[in-house]
Amino acid sequence: MNHIHQYCVFSALMQGFSSDGATVSDILSKCNHGLGTVCNMNGEIVIIDGEAYHFTPDDKLHKLAPTDRMPMIVATDFQPTMTKSLDTLRMDALKDALHPYFPAKQNNFIAVRLDASFKRIVYRIGGPQLRPKESLLELAKRQTVKSYENISGTLFGFYSPPYTNGLCVAGFHLHFLSDDRRAGGHILDFEAEQVVLKAAVNTHLHLEFPQSEEFNEELILPELAKDLHLAE
Repeated sequence: MNHIHQYCVFSALMQGFSSDGATVSDILSKCNHGLGTVCNMNGEIVIIDGEAYHFTPDDKLHKLAPTDRMPMIVATDFQPTMTKSLDTLRMDALKDALHPYFPAKQNNFIAVRLDASFKRIVYRIGGPQLRPKESLLELAKRQTVKSYENISGTLFGFYSPPYTNGLCVAGFHLHFLSDDRRAGGHILDFEAEQVVLKAAVNTHLHLEFPQSEEFNEELILPELAKDLHLAE
């Protein structure tokens, strides 16, 4: 049975909370795939096959240490219940490719993995914060956007239903890791060939909230969630 383990909520990032988080060792003890960010929102995280990779805006990539902390992480012990081989796939056709999960499971969380040769892929890397509590939307104004052609790799992420926006990022939220472990980030668009698409419906969400004083200093406001797709 596929479960999601999540630390914190995405609306907290919109208000700049990123000083503490779950440890890498704790997440990897129960999950083998996921995505998130590091403290001070300095780049993106993707977890593939039990290994956590960190991409920074200066185009560097490294594995996270077991003691590193992640103020926002969504992860799962990925056990696919759907596998499809496709000749081609574009990001705007991903929902159709996941039939019959859509519309049959459209109000559930769905974990998605895509291994492919990418004819074209566009992704971004945000951060870091330049001052305490700098919001995710402010970081997005100076994000790094990269485009590659003819690169092989893996996408992993989640579809979250609309009613969860703020708690999660509604719709598809995907991160990329190249096969050579040199490139990756938050996916904006892709055109893929020789695709192996795997997915799993998640029936349980385990949510852990930060215990720090900083997390409760300001009320997290729901109206900020409307801008999540501009920033995350």
